Amino acid sequence: MDQCLSHAVGATAAEPPRDVLLDVRNLCVQAQGKGTSKTIIEDLSLQLRSGEIVALVGESGSGKSMTALSLMRLMPQEVGITGGQILFRGHDVLGMSQAELNHLRGGHIAMIFQQPQAMLDPTSRVGVQVAEALWKHQRPDRASVKERVIKLLADVGIPAPATRIDCYAHELSGGMAQRVMMAAAMSGEPQILIADEPTTALDVTVQVQILKLLDEQRRKRNLAVLLITHDLSIVSAIADRVAVMYAGRIVEEGPARDILKQPRHPYTRALVQCSLLKPDADGRLYSLPAAQSVFDAGQGCRFLPRCPTAATNGIQAHCREQEPELSSYHSGCTARCWAVPCKDHPAMASGDCA
Repeated sequence: MDQCLSHAVGATAAEPPRDVLLDVRNLCVQAQGKGTSKTIIEDLSLQLRSGEIVALVGESGSGKSMTALSLMRLMPQEVGITGGQILFRGHDVLGMSQAELNHLRGGHIAMIFQQPQAMLDPTSRVGVQVAEALWKHQRPDRASVKERVIKLLADVGIPAPATRIDCYAHELSGGMAQRVMMAAAMSGEPQILIADEPTTALDVTVQVQILKLLDEQRRKRNLAVLLITHDLSIVSAIADRVAVMYAGRIVEEGPARDILKQPRHPYTRALVQCSLLKPDADGRLYSLPAAQSVFDAGQGCRFLPRCPTAATNGIQAHCREQEPELSSYHSGCTARCWAVPCKDHPAMASGDCA
């Protein structure tokens, strides 16, 4: 462990397995309003392992991006972490000083965002911006900075990198701007990369290129990647594991192939069905009912107002009264649903989600 992190507060007694780089345990996040507070992430647990891509999937507003910001403690001022643990290689991120956080961000955990052109400084050449990131985390020999920046740009597939270092953000396409962001992120040689909707607003061919680049960097550097997305085709193409998020909670998690092939939670099944774009006999595409005030669902299941399974199985009263825990239903797979026969409870009715 780097010396700067060796003084981090609160290393846990129960150490995670060696290949687990980031261990999130029962994370709770609240937003403060005018005299009110609202829980936007509740009881979220997640692990990131070396060389693995974990996709965090859900609709807009489900809490995916806020989860990513919380892992790096970059939330807006009105948002705070109210419970749980975030452990980086056994060290408590929530107990770190500002200096330790500055070293963690970029040096150990890097992040790239959607709309990369908006994230780049329009007044500074891209080579300078990558050099600043490199200098912050690596402290290279001044004479070698330009050479290393050119190599970083070349490593992410930017053609003629020696020329591109003099470009401004407005002179780059969306795909090239995202590659520059990737180069800056890789400059600190992180162990974890958080990619928040990295292909949004890019055309299909460029999306494929960026996903291929992400996978190449993962394999080359043995990165743990947290991929934030709403696109299940991306999950199918690149993810090893998937966690499905609804209204601030993970409702299903497991190997991507298993979850996409045979989803058990009604929300996951609905997402998969929506992504297929196959019309029914009347020529209509499947769609979910509009979301309601899911964050104010009380003690019951937050998906209940939109759930077709609860009504079919006749278990609405139970779903309204109590939300199930995230329980194992198959090797490596968990779901939060009373209709799914799990290790911790049988299905509430014979017509389950299987």
